[in-house]
Amino acid sequence: MRRVRWSELDAVAREDVLRRPAQSVAAEVSASVAGLIATVRRDGDDALRELTRRFDGVQLDTFAVLPAAFDEARASLPDALRQAIDDAAERIRVFHEAGMAQPYAIDTAPGVRCERMLRPIRRVGLYVPAGSAP
Repeated sequence: MRRVRWSELDAVAREDVLRRPAQSVAAEVSASVAGLIATVRRDGDDALRELTRRFDGVQLDTFAVLPAAFDEARASLPDALRQAIDDAAERIRVFHEAGMAQPYAIDTAPGVRCERMLRPIRRVGLYVPAGSAP
């Protein structure tokens, strides 16, 4: 990770920080990613384990992070950082909760009722690759 102090940068340096790296190999990258996606679709979790081993150098037994690991990580944070993360999470929650679509139902024809129902997702997966973007 590259850290910058925005307030200490002049206009040219700010533009440089915001500039995305040139994508001279975009077609190759797209083809490579398409191949990886096809492999995961075909081989599922086995493919994810192999790709994680190959790209990240980690051999996973499970994809789930155990609650004890979350507790340990949280306990290792300085109090001020933990509070800042909690405050940010609360602001994010409030913002997105306010923007949630409301469920509704409508009769579109005699005997035909269409509804929008909102259901929480119990768990999701997220992969954050290392990259060259700032």
